[in-house]
Amino acid sequence: MPSDDPWADKSDRFDEADREWAAKWSDRDDEAEPVDPPPAGYQKKKVTLDAVNDAYGEGMRQAGPHLGFGLQLGASMVMFVGLGLLVDRWLGTTPWGVIVGAIVGMVGIMAMVLRMAKQ
Repeated sequence: MPSDDPWADKSDRFDEADREWAAKWSDRDDEAEPVDPPPAGYQKKKVTLDAVNDAYGEGMRQAGPHLGFGLQLGASMVMFVGLGLLVDRWLGTTPWGVIVGAIVGMVGIMAMVLRMAKQ
């Protein structure tokens, strides 16, 4: 597309790529197939606040076991590392209690994940 501006920059490969991308992904489609009209007696459902609330509640009920499992994993890791920290302060074995607590926590987490995978 030539421009009337004598000082305009010359088109480069990036401009051409932009034009190709815009043509490929534009919403205008002159060759689109016509859409069949809805069947007789069709009535569009109106979205209500109750329907949205019910859908949200159903989604949370389905996600609940997974959210609980994630919280259980995180809490068990924090608990074992915290116990290791307490052992370190009590016995004065600075890094080893935390390291052992983290290893025990990871083993426990792997056991929970494997148990959940079997179900």
